Formats: sequence, structure tokens, C-alpha cells
Amino acid sequence: MKISRSAVFLFELMVVILIFAMASAACVQIFAGAFNMSKDSKELTMSSLNAQTVAERFKAGSEDAGTIYFDKDWNAAGEANAYYTVALEEKESPPYMREAFVRVYEKSAAEPIFSLNVKRYTG
Repeated sequence: MKISRSAVFLFELMVVILIFAMASAACVQIFAGAFNMSKDSKELTMSSLNAQTVAERFKAGSEDAGTIYFDKDWNAAGEANAYYTVALEEKESPPYMREAFVRVYEKSAAEPIFSLNVKRYTG
């Protein structure tokens, strides 16, 4: 049985297209994973920076260090448009000390993205 040259060429072309499709699928997965890692990294970085800002205000004795709201791009926003919330939650502490937790929450998440414990000596 004799196989024509065009049939062999067509088979080779299909194999090359299959290999190219598998390589591109792997590349798309890698780029999607890198994008998600970058987004998560930015979210954690901005959470820690804003939590640290609220903690420093608390340590400095500022009474307006309570809750701050941000939109999706980490721009200051009102409570109605908030996507991220940085909340200062004071807890009971010994005399001459004030202790609080600064927690950063995403709009729909129950668990904080970032949490920071802060204490201040008041004596």
C-alpha cells in the first residue's frame, strides 16, 4: 500500500498543530497563575500598609483611627462604595495600656486579609 506525500504532510501538520496547541495551553495557564499571584500580592501589600497606618495613628493617640474604607483600587471611599475595610477593634487591656487589633477585610470575606495587634502605653 502506497501512501501519498500529501497525506504524510497533512499528518505531520496535524501533529505540529497539536503540539503547538498543548504548548499554548500551558503558557496560558502559567500567565493566568502569575496574574493571580500578582493580584494577591498587591492585595496583601496594600492591606499591610493601610493596617500599619491605622496602627500608627492608634499608637500616636489619635481618636479618629477607627475604620477606613477603600474601593477596589485602594482609593479612599465612603462606606457605601467600600470594597476593602480597615477596622480598629479595641479589646480590654490592663491598666495604663490600650490594646487593639487592626484587621483588613474584603467586602464579602468573613476572614481578614491581614491582621495586626497593636498596644499603647497610656500611663
